[in-house]
Amino acid sequence: MNLRESMGIALGALRANKLRSFLTLLGTIIGVTSVIAVLSVVEGLNRFVTQKLLNAGANAFYIDSYGFVTSQEAFDAVKNNPPVTLDDAEALRDGVPHAAMVVAQADHFEPIRYRDQLVKAVDVKGRGPGWEIIEDYALGSGRTISELDDGRRQLVCVLGSELADQLVPRLDPVGHTIRVGAETYEVVGVMSPKGKLFGQSQDRFVVIPVRTFQKYKAERANFQVAVKADDAATLPVAQQEARLVMRARRHLGPLRKDNFGITTADNVMDLYRTLTGGIFVVTIGVAAISLLVGGIVIMNIMLVSVTERTREIGVRKALGARRRDILSQFLVEATTLSLMGGLIGVAAGVLLALLAGTITPLPTAISVPGVVLGIVMSAGIGVFFGSYPAWRAARLDPIEALRYE
Repeated sequence: MNLRESMGIALGALRANKLRSFLTLLGTIIGVTSVIAVLSVVEGLNRFVTQKLLNAGANAFYIDSYGFVTSQEAFDAVKNNPPVTLDDAEALRDGVPHAAMVVAQADHFEPIRYRDQLVKAVDVKGRGPGWEIIEDYALGSGRTISELDDGRRQLVCVLGSELADQLVPRLDPVGHTIRVGAETYEVVGVMSPKGKLFGQSQDRFVVIPVRTFQKYKAERANFQVAVKADDAATLPVAQQEARLVMRARRHLGPLRKDNFGITTADNVMDLYRTLTGGIFVVTIGVAAISLLVGGIVIMNIMLVSVTERTREIGVRKALGARRRDILSQFLVEATTLSLMGGLIGVAAGVLLALLAGTITPLPTAISVPGVVLGIVMSAGIGVFFGSYPAWRAARLDPIEALRYE
C-alpha cells in the first residue's frame, strides 16, 4: 500500500465518523490554535514596540531623577534623588559634544477651554525646541515651538490633532487662543495624527515652551532631559559624556553612585522581552498540554481502529503485506489525522489573530515560523502517538487476526 492509499483510508475514516473525528482532533486544534494566536500577538507587539522605539532613533536616551525603575525596592533606593532641572539641560547641551539634540521636557494635566468647549485632564507638555523629532511627530499645520518662544517664555502652544478637533471642530485652530489652566495661549501649530497606542490616544495633548511651563505650571518641576546622539555608533560616548556632566554638577566623587538615571531604548526592550517572554512560555505550556491530551486521544482512537480492523489486517498479511507495510499504513493514518487537526488549528489561529487585531487595540502580525511550527508539531504528535498503535497492528498474528470476530 502506498502513501496516497494510506492517506485516503485515513481521510475516509474522518468522513465516516465526523463527530468522533472532530472530538479526536479537538485537543490538537486547540493546541495549535493557541500557538498560532499567541505567536501572532507576540510578533505584532514585537514589530510595533520596536518600530515605536526606533522611530525617534536608536541613538536617543533620557536622563531623569530615577532612571528605569521596575520594582518598589528600586524606587525606594532612588526616591530621594535630587530633581533634574533646566540648568542641567543647558549644561548637557554645552557639555555633550556628541549630542545632536538636547530637549528638556515635563508633563502636567489641566483642563483646556476654547469658548464654550471644555476638555478635561489634557496632557500639558512642557517641551524644548526639537521635541517633535524626539517624539516622532510630524507638523500638520502652522509651526512648532521655536527657540525664541522658549527663551522669551511666550504664551504659545501646539495642539495634538484629536484635541484640536475637540476644541475647534471643522476649523483650523492656528491663530485662535485657548485657555490652558489659568493662562491664555495662542495656537501656533497642530501636529499630524499618530493614532492610538494600546488603546490610548497619542493625539490628545497641548505643547507649550518648557520655560513657559516652568514659569506658569511647575516652577520646581522634576524635568526629564532627552538626548539624541549623533548616531547609533556614538550613543555610548554620548551617554558617558552626559554621565560625567551630571556627576560633575552634583559633585559626586569617584566612589559615589549616580543620583540620577539614564534610560535607553534597550532598557525598555529588555523589560518588554522579559514580560512577553514569560507570557509566551506560560501560553505555550498550556498549548503543549492541549497537544499532549490531543496526542493521547489520537493514540486511543488508533488503538480502537486497530481492534476494529483486526480481520482486515489479517487479510492484508495473508495476501503478502509485511510488518513494515502495516506499520507505515497506521503511522500515515495517525499522522494524517493529527495533521488535519493541525491545519484546522492553523486556520483558526490565523483567523483569531486577525479578529483580535481588528476588534482590540492589540497589534497582531501573522508569524510564518509560528505557522510552520504548528504544522510540524501536529505532524510530530501524529508520528509519536501513532507509533504504539501502528506497532500493535504490525505485530498481529495473521492467523489469529483472521479468526477475530
